[in-house]
Amino acid sequence: MSEFPAAIVMGTEEHAGRDDLRVAAIAVGVFAVLSAACAIGSEGFLTADALTHFQYARYAFQRPTYLVDVWGRPLVTALFAVPAAIAGRTGVRFTSLLLAVACGLIAYRLARGQGLRRPALALLFTLAQPLVFLNSFAEMTELPFAALAGAAFWAYQSRRWALAAMLVALTPLARPEGFGLVLLAAAGLAWQRRPFSLLLSLLLLPLPLLVWDFAGWSLYGRHGLWWRWLIDNWPYSRDSVYPSGSVFQFVAFLPVVVSPLVLPATLLGAWRSLRSGPDDSASADAHTRRCILLTAAIPLGVLLVHSLLYRLGKMASYGEPRYLLVAAPFWAVLSARGWEWAFDRLAWRNAVRWAGAAALLPAGANLVYPILPLRPPDHWRVARAFADRYVHDFRQTYPRVLAAHPAVFYYLDVDPQDERQTVQWEKSSVARPEPGTVLLWDPIYSARNAHAQRVVTLDEIRRAGWLPFPELDGVLNRPPDAPPRRPAPDPEAVLSSGEGWHVFKSPNPAPAPDDRVE
Repeated sequence: MSEFPAAIVMGTEEHAGRDDLRVAAIAVGVFAVLSAACAIGSEGFLTADALTHFQYARYAFQRPTYLVDVWGRPLVTALFAVPAAIAGRTGVRFTSLLLAVACGLIAYRLARGQGLRRPALALLFTLAQPLVFLNSFAEMTELPFAALAGAAFWAYQSRRWALAAMLVALTPLARPEGFGLVLLAAAGLAWQRRPFSLLLSLLLLPLPLLVWDFAGWSLYGRHGLWWRWLIDNWPYSRDSVYPSGSVFQFVAFLPVVVSPLVLPATLLGAWRSLRSGPDDSASADAHTRRCILLTAAIPLGVLLVHSLLYRLGKMASYGEPRYLLVAAPFWAVLSARGWEWAFDRLAWRNAVRWAGAAALLPAGANLVYPILPLRPPDHWRVARAFADRYVHDFRQTYPRVLAAHPAVFYYLDVDPQDERQTVQWEKSSVARPEPGTVLLWDPIYSARNAHAQRVVTLDEIRRAGWLPFPELDGVLNRPPDAPPRRPAPDPEAVLSSGEGWHVFKSPNPAPAPDDRVE
């Protein structure tokens, strides 16, 4: 007789599990449709970095150095290169959509492996993260890293040591946070106290970095020591040129990261996970308890490190909430654990359906304050105006452009590193005006950059001997609906103002075809 009620309970759980998966499948479908609509309908890019990553992927097969570029990240560029070649910007954005869904499925597997009875919650709470949705039609590094880090942790949780080592070894090729994960993985594999695991950590973990070092050294001319190539070409200044900020800024960003309606469950899940702690006994679930603890420790560690870097003004931290997106599957599992525990404790029903409602409700904010689909910001309008004017009036006599704003090259439809049409934006290039070059200074990217050598002032430009274009300055700095105004009569006044956009030309135009040396 005792088996009959147990069968009823098992049948009820199976029915609930199927219902949960049905809700999750609907959520994935809705998410995919909305993301695809935004991918196609968004004329603008989520960030300027997204445009730069797209440009790297777009020209990667023509310029292989993009595949090893330290700022662009080899794994991300390689991942986006084929979709960019086949379908352009839309192809890259659809790849990001697949990565977002992959993060959700990974979170589902992590939650199931840790014993959560409603793992579909983890899938829902991955897709519910506002930044996951925004990046699902963007060309950024955070989602590729999150999917890779989540997959590596799933392999570790499943005791697939070799696979875990191989996946986590690739994470530095996607984002700088990967270096921390490599160190954590080395400690985790050594914790197993097995010679095979220790050998894996010693051989596999540094291998992709060594390959990256050698490939970059080879493609960039074999200068110096090959094993120092990454160190010598690291693009971030140790002391950030961006202003520092509050140590609590990333804590304040948590509602944007995990969704405001889900945040209480996330905090509750983190507390429950940290209470679990590692089990030093020889019980069968000691490894699972260790994984539960790490599920909280990894995202909280990311939050702590970025908070300190931003507060101290180190490593070019700009204090953006997207940095926390790298732990998207982990935040989702924490949210699922807290949500499930609260519903069980309070004897509430339909936990997954309520989670679906919580995931969808914040989307209504776009009806009140519409930002989607993305539109190009005003400074992109100025970059496009410059590109149009340059093509029609100056390209013949000044065939090369020196600019920091990435949209300039996007609207010119040129490779940003094509030496025939561009000059790299660096202090050294500005200090030596090359004949036939037009320089565009903008108040956004020219004045602020993660690398100090790419921050250029108007005084440096003037001292180098560049000639101003005050009449073009007037065109670029005119409000969108304002009538044309006369050129500024005093070039010195335009230069010294430090406001708006400024165009310069090199003292000498490009030599005429007959004057060029064969």
